[in-house]
Amino acid sequence: MGNRISLILVILTAIFFKANGQIDSGKNGCASINCHGNLIQQEVVHDALKRGCDKCHQSTGLPHPQKDVKGFTMVNSIPALCYKCHDENNTQRIVHSPVQKGNCMECHTPHSSPESYLLKKNPTGAVCAQCHNLESAKKRFKHEPVSKGECAKCHDPHQSDIDRLLIKSPPALCVKCHKQQAEELKMENVHPPVQDNCLNCHSQHSSNEEKLLDLTTQNLCLSCHDDMQKKIDKANTVHAALNDKRSCINCHSPHASNEKKFLLKDTKTLCLSCHDRTYTTGARKVNNISQILQKSKNIHAAIEKVGCVGCHDPHASSNPFLLSRSFPAGSYASATKENFAACFSCHKSDLLEKAVTTTATGFRNGDKNLHAVHINGEKGRSCIICHNPHGSNNDHLINDKTQFGSWEMPLRYKPIENGGSCAPGCHAERKYERVVAIPAPPPVQKK
Repeated sequence: MGNRISLILVILTAIFFKANGQIDSGKNGCASINCHGNLIQQEVVHDALKRGCDKCHQSTGLPHPQKDVKGFTMVNSIPALCYKCHDENNTQRIVHSPVQKGNCMECHTPHSSPESYLLKKNPTGAVCAQCHNLESAKKRFKHEPVSKGECAKCHDPHQSDIDRLLIKSPPALCVKCHKQQAEELKMENVHPPVQDNCLNCHSQHSSNEEKLLDLTTQNLCLSCHDDMQKKIDKANTVHAALNDKRSCINCHSPHASNEKKFLLKDTKTLCLSCHDRTYTTGARKVNNISQILQKSKNIHAAIEKVGCVGCHDPHASSNPFLLSRSFPAGSYASATKENFAACFSCHKSDLLEKAVTTTATGFRNGDKNLHAVHINGEKGRSCIICHNPHGSNNDHLINDKTQFGSWEMPLRYKPIENGGSCAPGCHAERKYERVVAIPAPPPVQKK
C-alpha cells in the first residue's frame, strides 16, 4: 500500500513538467488556481516565468505538493540567480546598499507586481520610503518627482559613479526636465553657482521656500555676496526692490543673462519697468521717471550714455535718492566740491570754483560765472532747484517749476541767442549774455 501511495505522488509531481523537462508555469501547472496562481495575478509578470519556473526553481526529488515538505529549491542563491539573466549592478563607484548586500528582494518581488520592474510597492517612492525617511519631503513645497514618488527620475536604484546615486551630475540632470534653464545655460553670462551645481541654491526634495530655495531669496544671494550685505547694513536707504519678496531677482536673473551683471534687461529699460509710476512713502515722493523722459525734449546725457546707474546705486546708499555719490538732500548746502560730488563726477568743478571764466560754463554774464554766484556760500543752492536731473523741455535741463517747500515756484526761463533770462519767484527778471559788447575806444583827437 505504501509503495502505491509513493508512486501516485511521483506521478502527480511529473504532471508539472512538460515533455521538454521544464516546469509548467501555465494555468494547468504551478500557476493553477488551486496552487500558485496568485503569484502571477498582477499586471507585470516576471519574464522568467514565461519560460518556465525551472529557470529559478528546481526539484529536490521529494514528492510535491506535500505539507511541510519542500519539493523545490532555488537553482542558485540570490543575487547570483538574478545575475543569470540581469546585468550585475555592483560594478560602479557607488552601489545601493541592498544591491551591495545582494538583497534584490528588498525592493523586487520575484513573480508579479502592479508596478514596473516588479517593485514591491507602487509608486517607486513607496519602495524607497521603506528605508529612506525623507523628513525634508514634508516641507511646504515639494519637487514634483518627489510628490509623485518618482525617485528613479533622478536616482539610479542600483549603482552610479555619481554621489547620491544620481543618474547625471547637476546641472545636466536638472535640465533634463527644466528646459528653460537648459536654454539659459547657452546665454552669454551664466551664474557660476548654476554652472557648478543647482543644489548650491535649491533643495532637491522639498523646501519651505518657493522654487525649492534653501533660504529666502535675499538671504540666499547675500550668503555669497557678503560685500553687498555690508553695504546694506551701512546704508541709510535700501532700494525698495531689494526688500520685497522677490528681492534680488526683481532685477537679476539667478541663472543666466545676455546682459552684464545678470540683469533681466538693459539698465534703462529695467529701471523704467518699475519707475513708470509715482511712488509716495510718507513725506517722500519718487516721480514717474518714465513719464518725465517721454515728455522731455532734452534727456540728461548720463542717462543716454550709461543709464540710471551712472548716478544711482541700484542697491543701497547713504546718499539721498540712492545716489552713488554725495549730494545735498535739501534745497541748500555748503558750497564744496565734495557736497556736490554726484554732479562733479561728470561736470567740471570750475562751475563752482572759478568766479571769473569764459570757458567753465555758458551760464555767465560776460566772464562772470553765474553758476558760482548761485551755488557759492554757506547756503549754496542745490543744482536741482534749477535743473531737472532726468529730462526737460527746456535747454540745459532747466525746470519749468521747482519745489520750494510746499510751493511749486515757476522759473520762467527764456533762452536768447547768446544767453537767457529768468523771472522766478525769488527775484525779478534778470538777463545774462555771454558776450558783453566791448565799448569803443574814445576817438583820437586831432592835433
